[in-house]
Amino acid sequence: MKITFISVGSVKKAFAKEGVDEYLRRIRNYSQVESVEVKEESSSPKTPRERILKKEGERILGKLAKGDYVVALADSGREFASASFASFVEGFRVLGKKNLCFITGGAFGLHKDVLGSADMILSLSKMTLPHDLARLVLTEQVYRAFTIIRNEPYSH
Repeated sequence: MKITFISVGSVKKAFAKEGVDEYLRRIRNYSQVESVEVKEESSSPKTPRERILKKEGERILGKLAKGDYVVALADSGREFASASFASFVEGFRVLGKKNLCFITGGAFGLHKDVLGSADMILSLSKMTLPHDLARLVLTEQVYRAFTIIRNEPYSH
């Protein structure tokens, strides 16, 4: 199984970048992992939000492959406790699925076409998180899922 994180833009905050990089490194001990960043759409205060989301969404959809199981992040999505999320991840490994793909949007979220193409919408919280922080929390939770699956001491 391979885990792919597709995100709009790069992680800008140093603390978040360091954390994301650390958790990606740790995840590699359990699974193939890839982080793909698509370009943020240039905008001005007058640029319609829909235009920004549409362009970013097209870039995201262009990175998906047939057979990917796509999980898009949105505050309206399904919430998991960490143990349940670990069971969700483990289900893919057991079934021999090829690619579990997580999508994190940019400052304005994700276009409806991306959300509509997702197999599941995942919420990390009902609160709105900055996308840098969402990426950090997501990578940490994926790492935590693997430690729960393996019954390792990280997750107490």
